[in-house]
Amino acid sequence: MSFTQCVVNETLRVANIISGVFRRAITDVTIKEGYTIPKGWKVFASLRGVHMDHHHFKDARVFNPWRWQNCSGATNVINMFNPFGGGPRLTQFSWEATEQDKLVFFPTTRTQKRYPITIQRLKQGVAE
Repeated sequence: MSFTQCVVNETLRVANIISGVFRRAITDVTIKEGYTIPKGWKVFASLRGVHMDHHHFKDARVFNPWRWQNCSGATNVINMFNPFGGGPRLTQFSWEATEQDKLVFFPTTRTQKRYPITIQRLKQGVAE
């Protein structure tokens, strides 16, 4: 099944539905040659721009799942691969569906009622 993961990674790299993510600077951030992003400003991180950059991925416009076979956690390919934007996650909450929903497959796969949920904060020190 390891090659299946290579195909999944390459599919997300080439045809990710998320073109990028916005991030808000929580402090002044200085990058590269003295560029400063002031606190409160929003920056758009283009995932497609990184995933299709030939400096990070050789033959970036070619679908090549084999590129993922010999990667270790320290390789540039892995460091530049960020299909879902990364960042903070809701780890102190649990959720459950508030009503039944069903999948609709046309024109895209989605849920009919947008999958309504109820969110609850977990008690301190409790993990699910």
